[in-house]
Amino acid sequence: MFLKILAIAFYVLALIAAFKMETFTKGLLFILVVIGVSGLLYLFILFPGISGIAVAIMLGAFILKQGSR
Repeated sequence: MFLKILAIAFYVLALIAAFKMETFTKGLLFILVVIGVSGLLYLFILFPGISGIAVAIMLGAFILKQGSR
């Protein structure tokens, strides 16, 4: 129960921070990043093996792409 309350408080504070951003676009991007990071963390908790492999493949692709420049 405590973790759910803590998560709700985090999202409320993130929403308040988004509304206080300089422009609407920055606030929207901030909320999208928060949702994306939360989704990744949820995948790590829900499917630890599958998501770990997926993240390793994405990081490997990113590193190889950076090396080819």
